[in-house]
Amino acid sequence: MFNSKAQGLEKAKQEEFFKAKIREAFNLFVTEREGYIPNEDVPYVMRYLGRFPSEAQVRDTILPQIQDDEPSNQIKYSNLEAYMLKVLEEKEFEPDDPEMLLAAFRLLDPELKGFIETETITAYLENQGIPFKSQETKDFIKFASNNATDPTKIYYEDYIAKLTNFTEKHLESVMKGYAGASGK
Repeated sequence: MFNSKAQGLEKAKQEEFFKAKIREAFNLFVTEREGYIPNEDVPYVMRYLGRFPSEAQVRDTILPQIQDDEPSNQIKYSNLEAYMLKVLEEKEFEPDDPEMLLAAFRLLDPELKGFIETETITAYLENQGIPFKSQETKDFIKFASNNATDPTKIYYEDYIAKLTNFTEKHLESVMKGYAGASGK
């Protein structure tokens, strides 16, 4: 995405393109106070831009770096822009590759049936690690089991293919107009 070898005019054009994309993503989440977004929307802005930190990374590392001297529940655009330019340039928080996702799902499926019951995945999502909210779980299951012959099961290879395709198409859309876009 970000060509770290670009120099001079090309580097300036690249930076301006990414600043515009960061502003575009930021503006999707501005609510009450112009120039600020709520802290909880930071991961959504990052995901829109093709970066996928964990919730723990957002809470423990990212927010403390982009908050002003006194932490609040709002993030200023200029702080997020500077941070996101660094993240994009250094290729931090890139999506996990399909093989990594497949390995993770197989840990949850020791019998290698090729699917996980939605009841089981719901229990993991809502009770392990940083828990999903009920609506997040419903949205995940809807996306992951969409068009499945049995909506009580998530066929994880199908889900991984769908997720990978969705992410690639989204990033192509976001990067439209940038001559240096070449996938990751």
